[in-house]
Formats: sequence, structure tokens, C-alpha cells
Amino acid sequence: MELTQATPALEFKKALVAATTAMMADQLATQDVLVCFGLPGTFTPEDIIAFGRISSDQETATMSSNRSREEVITLEVTISCFRGGGEESELVAAERCYELLRMIERYARMTDTTIGGTVRECFLTSHTSDGATPGDVASAGRVIEVTATFTARVRVRA
Repeated sequence: MELTQATPALEFKKALVAATTAMMADQLATQDVLVCFGLPGTFTPEDIIAFGRISSDQETATMSSNRSREEVITLEVTISCFRGGGEESELVAAERCYELLRMIERYARMTDTTIGGTVRECFLTSHTSDGATPGDVASAGRVIEVTATFTARVRVRA
């Protein structure tokens, strides 16, 4: 049995990581952004986009011989931006986080709404941020993290 017949969740995550990697590499202002499938390694540039937790819920879609299901997939994407300096760097790091988030959101909403044909639709559905640098890091500079949730829907047919 092919895995995509049970759930396309992994293919969806791989496709969004690949698209984000290509998008970041394509522009001079984002070529140094590290995009990773999961946690980053020991190399930590100023800007990191980490694709993490994925979850899925399925419900019966239609009564038929192939027992199709409607699947809702959620994927957490953490964007972390560090800037050296003091209090003045807090806003700079936050602006960069939201700039990178907007790029991914626009891609999913307008450029490739099916994320490489892996899902029917995908949208940014929520995001959270503490909005401030943790106290134990502040002496080294400022870091802002935004965790975004992208929600995709797909019909699993086989």
C-alpha cells in the first residue's frame, strides 16, 4: 500500500519545506535563512525557519467502496530571528520574523494553493509569539520567535 493512500501528511510537509527552501534561496535578502525539516543542528544563523509538529484528523467523507476520508492536516512552523544589540534590536527581529511568515503565507494562499498537489487547500490559520526576548538570552542580543500553524485539507480516496 502506498503511504499517500493513508495520509498525504508527510508529502505535504516535505513539499512546503522544499517550496520554502527554494523561495528563500531565490532572493538575495533571504539566501542566508536556514530552512529545516525539524530542529536545526548546531549551525545557527540569524534567521531560522523550522518545520516541526504535524498532526492530522480524518473523518468519513462519503459512503463508497473506497471508503474515502476528509483529512485536516496541521503543520507548525517556527520562525526564529536573532539580532545582536540591545533593546533597539527587539523590533528589528520581530519585523524580520513577520516578513518571513508573510512570504510563506502568501506562497500557500496565492502561489501554490495545493502545495505541489499534495493537498486541496492550505492556509495560515494561527500564529503565536511571546513577542519578547527571553531574559536568559537578552545579554547576547535579541531573538523573537513566531510559531505559525498552517492548516491543509485533502480528500483521502484510497
